Amino acid sequence: MKFTPEKYSIPDEPRKAFIDENEIWDYINNTKADKQKVREIIQKSLNKNRLSLEETAALINADSPELIEEIKEGARMLKKKIYGNRIVLFAPLYIGNKCSNDCAYCGFRTSNKDALRTSLDDTQIVNEIEALQDNGQKRLILVYGEHREYNADYIAHTVDVAY
Repeated sequence: MKFTPEKYSIPDEPRKAFIDENEIWDYINNTKADKQKVREIIQKSLNKNRLSLEETAALINADSPELIEEIKEGARMLKKKIYGNRIVLFAPLYIGNKCSNDCAYCGFRTSNKDALRTSLDDTQIVNEIEALQDNGQKRLILVYGEHREYNADYIAHTVDVAY
């Protein structure tokens, strides 16, 4: 089984599942976690290289207390290497709340008929960012509902406006 990222380039089809759970379970069920392989994967992650699904499954399948501790230590080291001893917070900037999903916990859910549905235009995005900056915010996370209007081109455009 070889991970091919291009396989995961999917069309924008609301309400259509795009995660292949069977493939994930195949990796989890068929990937062994021998000590040498796990140690190589930990080192790869410490070099800030992305792990494949197979490598991730090997970490998940580690069952020796010694290896599990090495994985945890590697994660601590990587976190410290990237973030130091700080907690990084992001201020949410809600670009749009239109959504075709119906997640019970979310105010964007499609069954929430009381929600006023809107999407910010370019000027509103800039104004909101300036207001957040004036309040001392330095990091933003742009938030969207899952909706056909919020396709990759739209998201790329709004990110460009934000920068």
